[in-house]
Amino acid sequence: MDEERIKQAVLSVIERTDFARQLARAVEPIASGGGGTATAAATATATATAARDATANGGTQKLLTRIVLGDILDDTILGARPQDRTFPLRLLFSELGSLLTHDGDEGPKAHAADLAFTFASGLNFFFRAVMDAEAKLRVGFEVSRQLYLLAHDAKLDADVVAKAAPLLATMMSTELERVRFETIDHAKVFDSQVHERTADSDPTASRILRPASFLCRVATNNAVKAKAQVVT
Repeated sequence: MDEERIKQAVLSVIERTDFARQLARAVEPIASGGGGTATAAATATATATAARDATANGGTQKLLTRIVLGDILDDTILGARPQDRTFPLRLLFSELGSLLTHDGDEGPKAHAADLAFTFASGLNFFFRAVMDAEAKLRVGFEVSRQLYLLAHDAKLDADVVAKAAPLLATMMSTELERVRFETIDHAKVFDSQVHERTADSDPTASRILRPASFLCRVATNNAVKAKAQVVT
C-alpha cells in the first residue's frame, strides 16, 4: 500500500477548500508560539496518510469508515436505535457517509459532497491531531461553522441537525480544556451578548434565521469565550 500517494491526494483536496484557509487563519496566532501547532500539523499529516491508496475495495471502505470517525465513535452511537438519545448522531454520520460516496463531479450533489468532505476532514483534524488547548478551540469552532454550512447548502433534515448538533457539541467538548461548546439552535432573537452576525446577515434584523456556529463558554463561570455566529 502506497500511503504517501493517498496522503498527498487527500491533502491536495483539503488545501483547496475554504475551510483550510479559515483554519490556517484561525491557528496562525498560535503557530507563532511553536511547539503544539507544529505537532498538530505533523499529526494532521499522519492522519491524512492513513487516508492514502487503499485499493478500490476493502481499503476504500476502511478509509471511508475512518473519515466518518467509525473507528472513534462507540457503539452507543454506531448502534443507536430510534428510541436512543444518540440516534440523531447516527443519522448525521450516516448522511455524511452517503454524501461522501457521491461520485458526481458537478452540480449541487457534488457541491454537497465537497462540503461533507471538508466537514469530515475538520472533525478528523479536531479529534485526531495533537495541539494546544487554544488551537483545539479554534479548530472546533471552525468545524461547527462547517457543520451549519453543510446543513444549509446540502439541505440536510433540519430536525436531525437540530437534535444532532447538541450531541456533537457535547462530544467535542470532551476534547477541550476549561471550555465547552453549546448550540443555540433554539434561539429566535438576536442577543449581542452571545450572538454575532455573519457577514451575509441583515445587520438591522433581530430575528435569527439559522445558527452558523456553536457558542463557546468557560466551564467554570459560564462566561462567553466565543460568541455563536448566526444569520439574521
